[in-house]
Amino acid sequence: MTHNSSPQHQGERRGENNCYQGAKIRAQGARYGAQTLLISAGVLLVLVAVIKFRPGEVLLAEIFILSASLVGVLVGFLKLREPFYSIYLDKDKLSYNHKYGCWQLAVSNLARVGVVQVHRQGEVLDLNVIGICLRDEDKFLQRLSPRLAGRLLVEQRHFLMQAIKAYCQDGKECPPHWLVEDTDYVSEAGCKYTGLLAMFANRMNNLKLLTGYHLLLPAAALDRDIWTFSYMLHRWQQDPELTVSRLRQELSAASGSD
Repeated sequence: MTHNSSPQHQGERRGENNCYQGAKIRAQGARYGAQTLLISAGVLLVLVAVIKFRPGEVLLAEIFILSASLVGVLVGFLKLREPFYSIYLDKDKLSYNHKYGCWQLAVSNLARVGVVQVHRQGEVLDLNVIGICLRDEDKFLQRLSPRLAGRLLVEQRHFLMQAIKAYCQDGKECPPHWLVEDTDYVSEAGCKYTGLLAMFANRMNNLKLLTGYHLLLPAAALDRDIWTFSYMLHRWQQDPELTVSRLRQELSAASGSD
């Protein structure tokens, strides 16, 4: 079984950035980490010096700015810990790059993609996440690292809870195993999984029942809104080579105008 456990894309790890023929997407939320950290740290240092050498009590405004600077330092540090590129898209596969690992989805294994929606009290609510429906769960699970699976189980649990809440409010029965995933799983093809991979497989099946999708791609990993990105992935499914070529041109033009 092969696991994509590194947070770096395989091509980048070998120093082959210039040879990569796909499109590299950087999440909006991961940008400006260094600037945020440096500016916040600078303000913090100046404010501490002012408070130390100026006589009198500390002002309420200074406490507020000090707190904001500390938050800014933390936010900047967390941004710098994120992978530089969150998604790699080429004619064969989509790679989701996470600081705890990387999962890959072959275009041939993509059955359907769309914005995840739930129905609650007659309203349709977007969950601010893109859903991916698989053709073959084993092809995906056998390349997923347990470390990343465990992290995604934690990070994406609130999406599951939103879907469960919407489902149960319609008067339907909510099985307890939706809240605590089992550590054993057997796929339709007869492949057996245990531990974190089994829990993730059970989570995928629960999500499929509740939302119609197996996997979730969070908005925080995208460089555009979920509806636009979802439509782009739909076009990629239909014509991967043309979609990637146009996306590379778009990203190159956007980079040149910055």
